[in-house]
Amino acid sequence: MTSEQKSVQAVSHLRAASGGEAAGGAQGAPVAPVAPVAPQGGAAIHRLVFEANHMFVDLPEGRFLVDTGSPLSFGTTGTATYGGVTTQIPRTMLGIGMEVFDGLPGVRCDGLLGMDILGPRTVLWDGPRGVAIVGDDAVDPSAVRVPMRSLLGVPVVEGRIGGRDAACILDTGAQYGYVLDESLVDGGEEDGELSDYNPVTGPIRSKAWRMSVDLGGVRFPERMGHLDGSAAAMLGTFGVEAIIGCSWLASRRVWFAPGQSLLAVA
Repeated sequence: MTSEQKSVQAVSHLRAASGGEAAGGAQGAPVAPVAPVAPQGGAAIHRLVFEANHMFVDLPEGRFLVDTGSPLSFGTTGTATYGGVTTQIPRTMLGIGMEVFDGLPGVRCDGLLGMDILGPRTVLWDGPRGVAIVGDDAVDPSAVRVPMRSLLGVPVVEGRIGGRDAACILDTGAQYGYVLDESLVDGGEEDGELSDYNPVTGPIRSKAWRMSVDLGGVRFPERMGHLDGSAAAMLGTFGVEAIIGCSWLASRRVWFAPGQSLLAVA
């Protein structure tokens, strides 16, 4: 069975599980939690939802932010059942709780999935069809394969921003991209200012630019700001030059496979 057929089957199963309701997709509205289903060997399916510039999956416990930029998971539910495996999770991480998401209007967020839960298994994020298939190790042969490594528990890929090479954290919990050195956005289209919030470092205000990002030949536009301060200084000591957010994932099929040190994009 091809990855396209798996995704079509996944949508069918989710519709059946939710009484005929379609999967979330890029414009999915909040819905009641739906238990994951496993139509093929070892793979479990969750609804994938993009809203308020963030990416979520629906677990039996509720709606969770998918955050590859966080090494740890937490939430109000006490557990997170992802890919058929139930994990105990704390209510806070480093004193940070789900109240940090109160500023996302109209968005229900019951927890955050970090790399402790996301990392052990390959997942296919099928943005156009609104499904996440956990345990789908059969990467489409036509997908572009991008090497990926781990840094402090979060994924790093080599990309190009505005034609320059840059080591980038892949942070699906970020609604925007960021550069640590403003010279990376030289020649980019200025795009006003952005206001953002990082649960650890607090509010972010920055000039914004529209930049072209290239991952192994896969190109997409990203609105990017400039990250400075202690967080940028710490990342810079490890050779990180930029952060890539989640905005481009809604229109792509992406295999996230930390165990294989691989990101594959179709």
